[in-house]
Amino acid sequence: MESAAVVGAGAGLNGFVWGRAAAAEPNGKAASVTSRLPDGTEFPRWEQPLTFSKTYYVDNGSPAADDNGPGDKARPFRTINKAAQVLQPGERVVIASGTYRECVRPARGGTGPTRMISYEAAPGAKVYIKGSEVLKDGWQQETVSENFRAAPGTGVTAWRHELANAMFPDAYNPFALPSIMGQWEWLDPKTVDMGPFLRRRGLVFVDGKPLEPMEQLRELAMSKLPPVSDFSAPPAPQAGMPPRRRGGPIMQEIGGAPDARFWVDPSGTAIHIRLASGTPVDHLIEVTTRQHAFIPAQAGISFIRLKGIIFQHAGNAYPFPQYGMISLAGGDHWIVEDNTIEWANGVGLDIGFDGDSAGAQHAGDSQVVRRNTIRYCGIEGIGGMGTSDTLVEDNLIEWCGWADAERGWEAAGAKFHRAKNMLFRRNVIRHIRHANAVWWDVDNTNCRITSNIFADVLTVGAAIHMEMNRAQNQIDNNIVWDVRNAEPGTPGQRGCAGSGIFDNATDNLVIAQNLIGRCDNSGIFAIVRPDRANSGTASGNTVANNIFAKCGKSAIVFLNPDNRADGNVYVDMPKDFQGFFEGAQTPAYDANAWQHIRYVDLATWRDAHGWDKHSVLVDAQIDFDPDTLQLTISSSKPLPKAGTVNHIQGDILGQAVGAARVAGPLANPAARRSWHVDPRLPAG
Repeated sequence: MESAAVVGAGAGLNGFVWGRAAAAEPNGKAASVTSRLPDGTEFPRWEQPLTFSKTYYVDNGSPAADDNGPGDKARPFRTINKAAQVLQPGERVVIASGTYRECVRPARGGTGPTRMISYEAAPGAKVYIKGSEVLKDGWQQETVSENFRAAPGTGVTAWRHELANAMFPDAYNPFALPSIMGQWEWLDPKTVDMGPFLRRRGLVFVDGKPLEPMEQLRELAMSKLPPVSDFSAPPAPQAGMPPRRRGGPIMQEIGGAPDARFWVDPSGTAIHIRLASGTPVDHLIEVTTRQHAFIPAQAGISFIRLKGIIFQHAGNAYPFPQYGMISLAGGDHWIVEDNTIEWANGVGLDIGFDGDSAGAQHAGDSQVVRRNTIRYCGIEGIGGMGTSDTLVEDNLIEWCGWADAERGWEAAGAKFHRAKNMLFRRNVIRHIRHANAVWWDVDNTNCRITSNIFADVLTVGAAIHMEMNRAQNQIDNNIVWDVRNAEPGTPGQRGCAGSGIFDNATDNLVIAQNLIGRCDNSGIFAIVRPDRANSGTASGNTVANNIFAKCGKSAIVFLNPDNRADGNVYVDMPKDFQGFFEGAQTPAYDANAWQHIRYVDLATWRDAHGWDKHSVLVDAQIDFDPDTLQLTISSSKPLPKAGTVNHIQGDILGQAVGAARVAGPLANPAARRSWHVDPRLPAG
């Protein structure tokens, strides 16, 4: 056991600048813990109190509803899309409870912070906007056999329904289209399982639960679905089907019925379903018929608010570009708050360039995404291309990535390219499958990821993926917990599979005051990328005042010695839990250098490059429950204190701290043993 050491509170660690005191925010949290960007500037805010010159009403359950009427309380509009055509800057529409099966396409946006256009649910209303239709009549009973040579009439009962063109109001049939976008030459079929990409975009729901998509009709009759492949062995045929890396169920863990499945005929004009019980008339059967639930009629429409609405069911594509069930279509100054966004085949919400918005002047500028629940999205919860001054706060993102297309390299709870001045704070991101929890990919600048929870992540990458960013960014006051390798027996992306934070050729990254634990691989895994033009060299990074606990392989991996680490606490780690490159024959900048990492104890790590001179091994017990958000932490001795770095003057709960504090995201973990850590809640 090493003795605890204290870094002097009067000076910043490794030359970093002290933060300045700041006033509290309206929720009682210390402003400095969440609002200051890595360069020391305050996050720019543009919002103003909203007033509206006119209010329209929509109620499809009212006998007086009429799209040809005035849209007032007495004669509300029947559809939201009618309101979307008449709303002017400074006006709003209030929507009554009901299910609205339509794609809302606003004709215009607002003209400024005080003249926004707002789409909002009435107080207490349950407003569903669905990109699906109900299949009632027209079902035909059939018998499906697992064996093509089976005697006629033997097998299981299934049901067939023809998909008439009239079902698809936008002339978009997701069942006739593969999930993959048109340009996919960069996907290598030799190394990437193409099955997830070639599935149809359409989804089927029975009583609100998703059916398992099948690749062959005869799979409807199988008593058990193919198991998940053994990734330590070469792919092998499964039940007579061609070899494939993944063959297991994809919907079971997120609420699908164990025996309920569907198959789409090659033309995309008929679906075949197997029910767990009963006949189609006994159930509510919904099929996706649209790729969007909300998208402006033209690119670049701005100053729109979406509030309190439940968006469901989109048959959209992936992996690139990012094209959401809700698409801001290159608009700027949107507020998306208090909504539920769920069950997109691809992306739930896109907030920047979406693929069709190249003509927008300020695509993605000054967006606000807060207090939303975003879940059950096949590829991404949130996607953003080229966003600037964007605030993403207080959201719950969970159960994303189920499409199992992670090898397409776009899968994440939230993924951003070329973001600038982004504040990503107080979000809970958990139960992520076949995806990173979050991913900042290429040329992100001055982004702060603070006071979030990233927990229960199954991935060939990491919970937090920072790729090819050369400017300064910061990760602080987060909990990163329970990150597992989605393909046991394989290294994942360049050896990082199952790591807490993946520094993928990223420079000038500050990682401070985090709890990083129970990772299959490393707490922090940093590599260089000589194969990528204009990438960083994984240098100039600082790892300070973090707690690393129960990491399966290592705490920190550096391939470049030009980095700094100090003030960290290590709990329940393997004997050799630090890793650096050491090899004369293979240069550190070789693409395969990660295969030549030397793992050492703390003393050897210090001797190698002077890292972690003030860091300690501590006998402590730490655990975290991603469902209850309960953190238990206790130590036989007080944790050491260190000087705060880079404007961090609060903890994950929004409590202000002084110039010196203990390692990890809690300012005073010794105050009690058990903590309910939900950063979305008001302070206190």
